[in-house]
Amino acid sequence: MWKMKKPNYGDQIRVNRGLYYHHGIYVSDNEVIQYASPKGSEISPETALIISTTLDEFLKGGVVEVREYDNSELNKVRSKDEIVKFAKSQLGTGLGEYNLIDNNCEHFSNYCAFGEKKSNQVEDILSMLFGR
Repeated sequence: MWKMKKPNYGDQIRVNRGLYYHHGIYVSDNEVIQYASPKGSEISPETALIISTTLDEFLKGGVVEVREYDNSELNKVRSKDEIVKFAKSQLGTGLGEYNLIDNNCEHFSNYCAFGEKKSNQVEDILSMLFGR
């Protein structure tokens, strides 16, 4: 479940970009770790990598939403310190590896939080298109 509220250290966050949600890991208002292309080449998947930006740069005028875990997720999610430590360990990686279907920003966010690459957005679309 996602809720519009002020994020805390280690939270999974997202912002609505119209056709999709963009995901990241909140460290502070001055640092959000995300899988994205550097400023100036935002629409180029070839240049996407794990980068650190400010919350304002992440939001691009949008509204932040924070992930709230259900009981089954609470048993699996890493601690906030582990989430941030893992996210920071990935900074600068992923160049040329971005893939909308199996290696996007939501996959990265879930990998940090759960140790598993997963995208509910992709799964929902594939299910709708192919009944998977």
